Amino acid sequence: MKVSIITVNFNHKYFPKLQVEALEKSVSNFDYEIVYVDNASDDPISVGFLEQAAQEGRLKLIKSAKNVGFAGGNNLGVKNSSGDIVFILNPDTAVYPDTLQKMVDYLESHKNIGMLGPQLVYSDGTIQESCRRDMSFLDLAVKRTFLRYLPWFRGRVKKYLMGDFQHDRTQEVELITGAAMMLPRRIFDEVGGFDERYFLFMEDFDLCKEVRKAGYKVVYYPEAKVEHYHKRLSGGNFFSMLMKRVFWLHVQSATKYFWKWR
Repeated sequence: MKVSIITVNFNHKYFPKLQVEALEKSVSNFDYEIVYVDNASDDPISVGFLEQAAQEGRLKLIKSAKNVGFAGGNNLGVKNSSGDIVFILNPDTAVYPDTLQKMVDYLESHKNIGMLGPQLVYSDGTIQESCRRDMSFLDLAVKRTFLRYLPWFRGRVKKYLMGDFQHDRTQEVELITGAAMMLPRRIFDEVGGFDERYFLFMEDFDLCKEVRKAGYKVVYYPEAKVEHYHKRLSGGNFFSMLMKRVFWLHVQSATKYFWKWR
């Protein structure tokens, strides 16, 4: 098997169906498998689709007895896959027809690359800022709060989000988001996969740093594109964000991340 596409589902409703159908329409000259890990979802829409698709042989479904998070779910999926290349892919995505072929060809022709990230595009055609520079805790805090609107802080956020970056050029970067990242299995195994101390958030950046620490490049590759039906976390009133569990999960993960890489 050439490529294993690993996706973690947790109550994503209609997204897994859209993602799988897009993968099935993709064109490639190699074999690939779709491996889904369901993190104890309780919505009948996504679970029903995944169970039916697994029965039809369209994908392999691994059911976790509890929600083990993004890192734990992806590690479980990789463990139950067989591809020489691992493609971590969010359920709220849809690959373009030539995405897999382009990414595999580029990865195999550049042996010094440890991780390859495609260009992420919102449903309205806007390019998502999916690359990052190494950041400080302040950079992350500013991005998630009203401070990002203040003139001095606005410049910090722009630098962290690589606002000066040419998103139509293939370039080595420091960090890419975990919505879509492709790695040779040998490198994923070499760095130990995702650090499961992160339940949600920051595990993707952590993996990027581990790959770079091991001596490999992280590369942004806009020739390959993935549509991302992503909802921005940073929007809304600051005080309403403080009431959201997802906000505090991000804070916990950020604290672990900056302590680890201090």
